[in-house]
Amino acid sequence: MSTIKEIFSGLYQWSEFSIEKQLNFNGYYLINNGESVIIDPPSLLNSDLQNLKALVNKNSNSPLKAILLTNVHHYRISQKIKEDFNIPVYIHENDSNALEFQADQTFVNNDKLFCGLTVIHLKNQKSPGESAFYLKEYKNIFIGDALIGKIPGKLNMLPSDRFLDIGEAKKSLQVLKKFDFDNLMLGDGECILSNGKKIFEDFLN
Repeated sequence: MSTIKEIFSGLYQWSEFSIEKQLNFNGYYLINNGESVIIDPPSLLNSDLQNLKALVNKNSNSPLKAILLTNVHHYRISQKIKEDFNIPVYIHENDSNALEFQADQTFVNNDKLFCGLTVIHLKNQKSPGESAFYLKEYKNIFIGDALIGKIPGKLNMLPSDRFLDIGEAKKSLQVLKKFDFDNLMLGDGECILSNGKKIFEDFLN
């Protein structure tokens, strides 16, 4: 596990290394527009959980509003975070029934969430509710399982057996081309912190 680090102004990340997958599972604490959210929270050491609580308290002028999940498999420690911070969990409506606990709210494609995030529903993925979150003003896209960073500076997909049809899954990612972004904040693996649109288009081609 890694300590919480600020990767951009108002955007913090922490990671849990998966021995099985041989890559990091990443979570985020985002502060924007006078509010904040947690996205796909992986496990934290107790000391780092205390650090997260201190960070949230330090930014009390941007109250923590919710946990946002990109897909059902990224619930991770959401239930503990929900209880510790007394905040709701949001997930796409297509994934809500598969969650191990009751989600508080659901969203659909193009919904506007906290912190200026817009939902992008990605079809034909590992889970039916797979979604990305777009933050226009900072040119960031948060992605769960639709893309992973197995190799630093490059994008990959999960193995083909995780999809009904990996070709259709890749085709559905074309929807991201219409968004203006530089950074890809990945749920699994190494994030793309610059030149993300070109790297993504190279991956598609």
